[in-house]
Amino acid sequence: IMKFSTSSFVSLAIALQAISGSCAGEIPASGGPLVALIQDAGGKAGIIGTATLRFNPDQSFLFALDLNGLPEDGVAVITDGTSCDDISEIPYTDASNGGSDFDGMMNTYQALDEGISKSAFRFNNGYNSNQNLGKTVLLYSKSDLSTVLACGVLEPEVEKTVLAADMGVYPGYTGSLSPSGRVKVTFRDDDSFQFRFRLSGLEADCVGCGIHIHAGTSCATHEEVLGHGWNAVVVQDLWTAASGATYSTNSSGKARGFFELYNGFGYEENLNHAVVIHMQDGTRVGCGVLMSRT
Repeated sequence: IMKFSTSSFVSLAIALQAISGSCAGEIPASGGPLVALIQDAGGKAGIIGTATLRFNPDQSFLFALDLNGLPEDGVAVITDGTSCDDISEIPYTDASNGGSDFDGMMNTYQALDEGISKSAFRFNNGYNSNQNLGKTVLLYSKSDLSTVLACGVLEPEVEKTVLAADMGVYPGYTGSLSPSGRVKVTFRDDDSFQFRFRLSGLEADCVGCGIHIHAGTSCATHEEVLGHGWNAVVVQDLWTAASGATYSTNSSGKARGFFELYNGFGYEENLNHAVVIHMQDGTRVGCGVLMSRT
């Protein structure tokens, strides 16, 4: 009779558990998705969009691009930099761990005549999700691989795509009103959103007055707020009364409600943009910046 020690049974149980897990298709996760908000490296409002990394079990990832304002086809590169204010162009790859070179062969994107790209490619730079977190994504034009077109920093993909702005007085407004309240913008998978507001301190009985997301990213000065924010390549300007982008106040200057809209941009592209409240005559009276709401 063959006898087994207790340690032998433990070892056998561990081995069988490992085999069972393998047969069931249980593969260790390689990390969560990462997203970079891509913006023009020159600080202009030209290129904007997102780069998303979705990781496979073997550590490779789908590199998906959703971009606007591109001059032509080009290449995308992950670098060892951690900021778009001080850009590093050193490719972030580890050949000893199966990483490929960003050589412009596989890491390419295509742009339509309108400057739109919804390209994707599979890549492996030898690093997992946690190691790619915080690194920069750079875009180059195919005709000029020496000049950075746009940049973005890889961050964890958010599960709850909600932005909120605390509203205050518009920069330079010197009237008697003191706007306050909150705007909440909730995005769907198709990038349409619900724009919900709860406001006070506004003009009494203001009917069909405008409230919009603007192209600027600050309420510090009038010049930084800019005009309406929308992607003219894919949609007309819907920040109008005809499209329902309005609020109405009661006799106490309070307003509460919501409307549905689409400005051609998703959660990431609308993040940090200014929301502006207008009076009945169009005067800008309130301003707030959309921030991520956890």
